[in-house]
Amino acid sequence: MSTNEQNIAISYYVEEIENQEKESLNIEEFMAEIENSELNDDIMVTKMINYRENFTVKELLLICEYYGFSKDIKNNKCNKEQIIEILVSFESDLNNSDIVFKRQNMWFYMSELKNDKFMKKYLLW
Repeated sequence: MSTNEQNIAISYYVEEIENQEKESLNIEEFMAEIENSELNDDIMVTKMINYRENFTVKELLLICEYYGFSKDIKNNKCNKEQIIEILVSFESDLNNSDIVFKRQNMWFYMSELKNDKFMKKYLLW
């Protein structure tokens, strides 16, 4: 060998490590999703019962009108159960949480105004 030539030896070692924490985390997330879906189902059933027992079709249509889809409900001639299913489905969608929260606040404020002896005369509804 000449002085410019060198023998270079490179060695490496690859060890595959399984991430036990990640796998257990996935199981925990999966269990949490199941619990949340069961909780959501319970909430949806509770909402449906509340709408069925405490709201008239006219009141449900007012809620639909607030959300902007009362014309579709009327055009499709939905009955009370169908209206409730549509409302609960709409309100359960996380994308609609802002408008749902705002509507619930407004209904609460209207209820408070209705129950006030002085202010109720200023409500038209």
